[in-house]
Amino acid sequence: FGTYASATTAVEALSCSFLTTLKSMKLDALFVNRGMSRRVNLEKEIKGTLEMHLHPQESVLLLVNAMAGQISSTAATNSTLHSISAGNFGNSIASLSFNERKGAATPGITFRYQGGRCNQMKMVAEVGQPVKCSFDMIFQDSTQTADDISAILSISSVQPFTFVGGQFQYGASEGALVAEPITGFELTINNNLKSDKESRALGTNTLMVLPATRREISLKTTQRFDTTTVYARFIQSTEGAIALNFSGAAIVAATTASEYFFTMNIRLPRVVQKTGDVELKSSGDILQADLEWDVLLENPSTSTARDIGLTIRNSTASY
Repeated sequence: FGTYASATTAVEALSCSFLTTLKSMKLDALFVNRGMSRRVNLEKEIKGTLEMHLHPQESVLLLVNAMAGQISSTAATNSTLHSISAGNFGNSIASLSFNERKGAATPGITFRYQGGRCNQMKMVAEVGQPVKCSFDMIFQDSTQTADDISAILSISSVQPFTFVGGQFQYGASEGALVAEPITGFELTINNNLKSDKESRALGTNTLMVLPATRREISLKTTQRFDTTTVYARFIQSTEGAIALNFSGAAIVAATTASEYFFTMNIRLPRVVQKTGDVELKSSGDILQADLEWDVLLENPSTSTARDIGLTIRNSTASY
């Protein structure tokens, strides 16, 4: 954590609000004038939000960081399958580094952000739109350089995921999932990072540690209200499992039935629907249910307890 890693993987951001701020204090004292005469700098804060389209290559390390976990890669025919598990930042990807050029290549004003951890990730999918992700980041430190990073970046030619390739599945367990139509979802992972004075120390104005506390995962889905199934799940507090699947472009040209595609699979092994009734809004609207889900740990008393898992198939050999 906190060590700068060479940041050469391009990210096509929709917006990026990474900012460095210095807290300060004007000192009050008994004096002959009414104005303040002294000021001191206090702690340095570096944080902001990166928003991007969900991408099968460019989003991977950010998703690993958002889950505070680790990634394992398995080679397959024409592709690699990457499995991401949730954790506590206790692995080789303990933090991320970013280079961000603000302005033109000349004079090359680039900011380096290091020791980055995702405080909250939000993924939104809706009909008519590419899938979007936002990552609220907190950093340990930042520096300003004159590097022109554009020369070392390589933009992926792969398209991001869209709603067309999306699928929602629900079942009593992960082994009994069945596809159901929805019109959108919002998945949020909150790591509740602690960046207050408890994570600092005398002698430095930057963070010493950036620990994660309780992880909270929430899911919201929207679907047409044309059966009583969703209400029955809600009123009976039925436990089940959910998968959010995305399929994109082909990794290789279509030659055989076993062709592989860029895919992403998000698994929530234990969920309970917490809302289920619907509002009558107007005479011109289709009845839609805005559902909220509680996401819980599966097998919480074991070392393999998990509340989320994610696999990505792409053409990148390792991360």
